[in-house]
Amino acid sequence: MKTIVTAVMAISLLNGATAFAQPNGPPGRDQNNQDRNGPGNGRGNDQGRGNPNDQGRPNTSPPQQNAPRYAKGDRLPQQYLDSRHTVSDYRGYGLRAPPRGYRWAHDDDNNFFLVLLASGVIADVYYNNDRSQRWDQRHARTYTYNDDAYYQQCRTSSDPAGVIVGALIGGLIGNAAGNRNNRGAATAAGVILGGAAGAALTKDMDCNDRSYAYKTYYNGLNSERPGSRYTWKNPSNGHRGDFTVGRYYNDPDNFRCADFTQTIYINGRPEPARGTACRQPDGTWAVVN
Repeated sequence: MKTIVTAVMAISLLNGATAFAQPNGPPGRDQNNQDRNGPGNGRGNDQGRGNPNDQGRPNTSPPQQNAPRYAKGDRLPQQYLDSRHTVSDYRGYGLRAPPRGYRWAHDDDNNFFLVLLASGVIADVYYNNDRSQRWDQRHARTYTYNDDAYYQQCRTSSDPAGVIVGALIGGLIGNAAGNRNNRGAATAAGVILGGAAGAALTKDMDCNDRSYAYKTYYNGLNSERPGSRYTWKNPSNGHRGDFTVGRYYNDPDNFRCADFTQTIYINGRPEPARGTACRQPDGTWAVVN
């Protein structure tokens, strides 16, 4: 009998030790109450708790791959309904004119939403990633100021028209079209003469000539006044030129484009040229042919 009681007590102690070793919480979690199946199992009970020791540290995690995509009929969050997120230059981004009582707004990723002013309900959406894909399909690449021959060759030279200092070349410091939080509200975009077509426009100009010429490109492309003529002259050598946009239009993918003509006079000899510039998804004008 004594032997049986001893055996029963041993079994009870063993079961108690096993129960003590089990982690708290539902099955499928480890001792830290973390889901063993990893993210994406649909539970989501621990989302948003965070680590209190991480408060105040910069967020270095990669951007969310599944950020919310708002649809027609959704209400746009309040933080995107203020004046900083209003899109005033809707034509430059290929957006239709907002009907009365509506306006275009953008989020921090430069996605565009047509919202009802009275309620913030979304009537139309225009996602930047979709625009970038359409641009790449049509034009093969997106140009930055590093693709611009003037910036590459002349950024350490004098800049009499203030093109680089004034950030009139797309993507440079202070350019509204290159500022993540202000792009949607930009009223004038920078200019990039990337690729062979862009470089050909200024191939016979020196750095000072290009500074003056770029000012006319910037003013002409952003004027939305077809037929207006913009002239420049370099007082140091007498070189001069004029730039005129013949028409503005939206291409089949709804990018704002402009056909232009240029004539420069180098040592009195006229050199005519023509081409087309379109506004890239980041808002900058790029010569595409």
